[in-house]
Amino acid sequence: MIYQKFKPSIHLTPYVECYYLWESQVYLSAPLQVESPPTGYTSLIFNYGDPYRVINEKYKDVPTPATFLSGQATKSYRLQLSGQIGIVGVVMKPSAIHTLFGIPMYEMSDERIAMEDVLGKEALYLHEQILEAGTAAGRIQTIEQFLLRKLSQPKGAFDRTDYVANLIMEKRGVLPIRDLMDELYVCQRQFQRHFLKKVGVSPKYYARISRISKLCALMAQKQWKIQDWHELIATYGYYDQSHFIKEFTEFTGKSPSLYIKGNSELANYL
Repeated sequence: MIYQKFKPSIHLTPYVECYYLWESQVYLSAPLQVESPPTGYTSLIFNYGDPYRVINEKYKDVPTPATFLSGQATKSYRLQLSGQIGIVGVVMKPSAIHTLFGIPMYEMSDERIAMEDVLGKEALYLHEQILEAGTAAGRIQTIEQFLLRKLSQPKGAFDRTDYVANLIMEKRGVLPIRDLMDELYVCQRQFQRHFLKKVGVSPKYYARISRISKLCALMAQKQWKIQDWHELIATYGYYDQSHFIKEFTEFTGKSPSLYIKGNSELANYL
């Protein structure tokens, strides 16, 4: 497998976490199934390899469009890949798709929407440009220029809701959200409504996703051992071990000990 990450230009850092390129050097003779926990990010995906499928709680087996926008994942999901892998993706900050494209994100939770349905012929032309670019640098540059054009004519403004969403991710979900609401908003109901529209889930649920995302990344990279549970529980603000296990199992479908022993998370392949 070839997996490369690329940083966005400084103008796009409030909206883009990174770009990535994922390719297989050989043709997959048997289907490969890998899982991913909810990450807290959304994405733009451009597939120039063979089609692949997604399995989650909402859909048992869904083929993905060649080019699509992906909303918040609320639980773990699986990718089923076969043939040749060729994907270039944009990992977007939690509210960036709404800001740039004006899509109500509560409509996109656990969804993958064909980019053509949002951008029409512009999406088809962009995909053609990516295919013609031929190199990783060329493909990333093509996407970067596209996003910079969108940034010059955004569908929404970067505001305090975007700031809070990015801060929740930065702090791994471990921060007093109620204090943030009191500090930044006169009306908490207004904040909840704006957050749901821009991110796709409630602020508290997004904080839970952010915590699980970081924990799963640590486990997939073998940076945490089973005997360190108590330290982990304290670091991530869980009340006790029972609370931690219940929360982890709800999002991943596995107990923490089972997950760390035998997970097939994307991080192990990339």
